[in-house]
Amino acid sequence: MERNNKLGGIVALFAGLMGIIGHFVIFLNWYFKGMAAEAAEPGCEILLEYINPAMADLGILGGVIFLVSAYGFFNKKSWAFLLSVIGIVLSLQGAWFINVPFMAGGLPPVYFTIFWPFLIIFFVIMVPVGKLSWGRTMFGFLAGMAWVFCMMNGIASLSRIITIGAPFFSLVQRLHWVAMLGWGIATVSILTKPKEWTYVLGITAGTLELVVGIPLAIVTAQELGRFSLFSLAPICCLILLVLMLWPGMWEKVTAPQTA
Repeated sequence: MERNNKLGGIVALFAGLMGIIGHFVIFLNWYFKGMAAEAAEPGCEILLEYINPAMADLGILGGVIFLVSAYGFFNKKSWAFLLSVIGIVLSLQGAWFINVPFMAGGLPPVYFTIFWPFLIIFFVIMVPVGKLSWGRTMFGFLAGMAWVFCMMNGIASLSRIITIGAPFFSLVQRLHWVAMLGWGIATVSILTKPKEWTYVLGITAGTLELVVGIPLAIVTAQELGRFSLFSLAPICCLILLVLMLWPGMWEKVTAPQTA
């Protein structure tokens, strides 16, 4: 499939520089402010102390991968699009979750300043650059959301384990990250070369998150007396499973076609 290499190189170069510079600037200006936030709920300071650097690692790594993919696009290398997909999957993850404990701590969600541009870059890379259909692009987007939300459930569960030691969180915490890894790999595969194993991996990851995510969402919603953010991952996975198990839908969405 003929990619738009010139546009791909420009977008990847911009995304790489934005990710690297953005994470350096935001982290150095807000890391200590996050840990010192007086309005932080129990556990937020833990997330901001340890998870913030981990998310920055993902963001900077994604930026570096983007720079390499830009070189590949400008030199018309076949691997450039694959690297750009990996770069955007890591970049969106690195710029999303940490906004949650920032807001819970009464701070502005500063990482949204790079998350929303990365979201636009995602669609530019997939459609004008990669020539993917909108159906496949949106399917990959939903899988990417599952990758993000499953990580969020795993991190939030770890925070609850540390702060209140609830046994239910201890039971399901690691499995959220297993589902997360499954969706991360499946997302890259869906957007590049979907195979039969991609389908199986997606169904497995989705089912796993439903098994551990639905009870967690119910328990936390009852405790809070409102909608729980733990519900986002199982809701997203349920939508994906319905689409993947719907007769003919997977074949239609992943069939080779251009935008």
